[in-house]
Amino acid sequence: MRGRDGSHRFEALDAGRGVCALAVAFFHMPLAHPLQPQAWFPNLQFCVDIFFVLSGFVLLHAYGDRLATDRPVWRLRLLRFGLMRFGRLWPLHAATLGLLIAVELVRQAYLSHHAGLPVATPPFGAGHRPVEILTHLTFLHNFRTFGDYSWNFPSWSIAVEFYASLVLALAVMAAGPRARLVFAGLAGVSALALWWLSPRTLFVIQNWGIVRCLFDMFLGCLAYTLRDAVRLSRGGATIAETAALLAVALLVAATPPGPLAYGASLVFAASIALFSHQRGAVSEAARAGALQRLGLWSFSIYLLHVPVIQVFTTAMHAVEARTGFPRTVILGHDRFLDFGSGAANLAVAAGLVAVTVPLAALTYRLVERPSLAWFRRNDARLAEAEVEAEVEARAPERVAPGPAAALPS
Repeated sequence: MRGRDGSHRFEALDAGRGVCALAVAFFHMPLAHPLQPQAWFPNLQFCVDIFFVLSGFVLLHAYGDRLATDRPVWRLRLLRFGLMRFGRLWPLHAATLGLLIAVELVRQAYLSHHAGLPVATPPFGAGHRPVEILTHLTFLHNFRTFGDYSWNFPSWSIAVEFYASLVLALAVMAAGPRARLVFAGLAGVSALALWWLSPRTLFVIQNWGIVRCLFDMFLGCLAYTLRDAVRLSRGGATIAETAALLAVALLVAATPPGPLAYGASLVFAASIALFSHQRGAVSEAARAGALQRLGLWSFSIYLLHVPVIQVFTTAMHAVEARTGFPRTVILGHDRFLDFGSGAANLAVAAGLVAVTVPLAALTYRLVERPSLAWFRRNDARLAEAEVEAEVEARAPERVAPGPAAALPS
């Protein structure tokens, strides 16, 4: 994430993104560990809201001035923005979807030679239907399509972020990149709409996730416009960063289910604006090598952990069918693997998250980086076309010579 404070990146925010990706991966691990029944555990879903707020903040920083454009080339600039967002989000999404399809094909081939083997769900059954591949490839799987989680289910946030970012771009084009009142108003309208649609929880996903995303992203835009309002010394920044971390931890640990969760995104937005200055000791620690690598691989961690889970659970269910271990247990409405003790389950869950990290480094190198480079090269060509269109639009009209200007005979 590019910044201006003595660096080309908001490195402290990169680190936060990496930590949140690990937390989401751990939250989704289907192990019956002792944290599952804890009242605070579902609050790890706040990490998705942090992602959304971060996206609004960073997109306004990276594209705000470029999107604020004259009418003659606004369509071309919107096209460039949309293609770059597509290039950032879709290739890895498609690649991880392909991995899950491959797993289903392997399951189908294996079960065709082992008839009668009990399975939790048949290949290409509920949540993995072939028709849902199309909605995933078009980023439409969160828009009242089939009404349930499917395939790489965390990618719902990627789908809604793509379309929400286009709304953000249009808002910036219409109002400018520093329109605080507009961003505050759009965040407020989104919050009211979200409360009307989901008065009991912020963690709405199916069908109305885009409203949650818009609320958070416009808060991120507002935070960016206000980030320079306060400048702190190193000591003051260290105290403020420590307080912000404690506030976020307290929100996760103590926020009860209900509408109070809506206030959490305000704290996230203020914390992101604070850490973007990178002046305190906490920011300095966050800019260390290991945390920076996690930030670099965070998108891959976020989308790759479900294929890791799918491969692992498929293998464990096959082992369970033959040996009776590990057991499958039902907690609430969901199925979890049980390796005999809470400590063992916790260790397996942490181990799966750890396995995801080097695999994420690989997909970053093989998928994310080359695909984004390809889209950037094509964006450079569109930039040249934009310059030509802008010059042509601003050139004075050529007036045809009249009779008075005719050459003498």
